[in-house]
Amino acid sequence: MSASMSFHGDASTWVHLHDYGTERLPILALDGDGHYLTISVFEGRPIAEHQAFAEKLAQAATDYLAAVQRYAAAHPTADTADAG
Repeated sequence: MSASMSFHGDASTWVHLHDYGTERLPILALDGDGHYLTISVFEGRPIAEHQAFAEKLAQAATDYLAAVQRYAAAHPTADTADAG
């Protein structure tokens, strides 16, 4: 399956981990104004695939934060709403 979508989060976007302990796999949820996204791996996949996906997701989130911080440092007074 292939899909493409955009999720434009902001400071009001709620990011939450649904952690079910050892009962079932976790779900990452992003909830914005009028839109909602959940991220997980199909339960039927091997646990190694879940772990590999989670590691890639964590690394991408870390890289995203670093890129935003670099941008903010270079443009301390920028209005990012106009940064297109």
